[in-house]
Amino acid sequence: MDGWIYFGCHKQPGHYLFSEGMGSLPYGSAARNLTIFDGALPPQDDRAGYVAAVSRLGGWGFTALAFWDYSVDARGGCNSVVFAPSLTIEPAELLTEAQARFPQVFGRLPQVVRLKTPNAMYPAKPAE
Repeated sequence: MDGWIYFGCHKQPGHYLFSEGMGSLPYGSAARNLTIFDGALPPQDDRAGYVAAVSRLGGWGFTALAFWDYSVDARGGCNSVVFAPSLTIEPAELLTEAQARFPQVFGRLPQVVRLKTPNAMYPAKPAE
């Protein structure tokens, strides 16, 4: 997998995977495995919206920027995740790039996303 991926709501409730430009990724796509992170990557100690955690997903080759996002669906558990195809990108650069690559997401938010302390690194993809 390569390229930037957004996982979350877009125009309607429900979490889906999108490429840049908000094109829906095919269901059979290898990226579908990323849905296992639904709700696992935003800050777990605080469900306040728009505070982003950064996680290095070693086995997948991505760094994730994840935050609780209630801008489309106000129910609990709604989150947005941007997956960057890099394990070395710095958190501030990740946030800046995510905002530039997914303006449809960041433009609808009621407040600016800010960074929180990183989550632990996930070292390997689980066996299928």
